[in-house]
Amino acid sequence: MLAAGPPTATPEPSRHLAPAARRLWRIEGALAGGLALAAAGVLQAVAGGTLAWLGWIAAIALAVLASVAVPELRWRRWRWEVREHEIDIRRGTLAVTRTLVPMLRVQHVDTKRDLLQQWLGLATVVFHTAAGANEIPALTVAEAGQVRDRIAELARAADEL
Repeated sequence: MLAAGPPTATPEPSRHLAPAARRLWRIEGALAGGLALAAAGVLQAVAGGTLAWLGWIAAIALAVLASVAVPELRWRRWRWEVREHEIDIRRGTLAVTRTLVPMLRVQHVDTKRDLLQQWLGLATVVFHTAAGANEIPALTVAEAGQVRDRIAELARAADEL
């Protein structure tokens, strides 16, 4: 009789996003920080006093966190891997989420690029299942095309089984 050993764990994904992802997220964070600073200005015009100073302090802290600390931490934690039978994604800033998507469940896959991504030479791979969409953001355009094609190829092969 064979003894049952411990279940084998799926190895952590090892692929990183493009280094320019940090730059993308810093720009997005700076835009959010700018909105927070504008809101602090409105608060000062409307309320003034101590409340306005607290608003300015909170807005400055948010701007610094959103444009400096969060993008770096987010980039360090983001990992992904496309394997023969699944797509493995690990993401998060403070809380880390890990998602395994079986290739059998992938219905279609595409790439998308918003204006900032186009400017930075980045693209996002989006793959859809009946449960919804998942994505691998901020890859170089060339890598995103290769990943999209590889997922489509593996999903077709899994569907033929």
